Amino acid sequence: MNHLSKSKWTSIERLNGWRHYEVLNIFKNRQEVEMFCICKSKIKIIISYKDLKNPSKWSKGWVDTEIIINN
Repeated sequence: MNHLSKSKWTSIERLNGWRHYEVLNIFKNRQEVEMFCICKSKIKIIISYKDLKNPSKWSKGWVDTEIIINN
């Protein structure tokens, strides 16, 4: 999971009003990552590694979600 450090992700659904997040912390024992919103760094979320790898929930990188949704 170390390869996730500082990686960028786009949420398919808006979370707290935003889609673009970056990994802040990795919790290996719990299989979770803490992410912060790029536009409002005070907004933080914790999600499971399993959810992060689910393409119906997240896309690696900062992606235009119109492209994801229409494909």
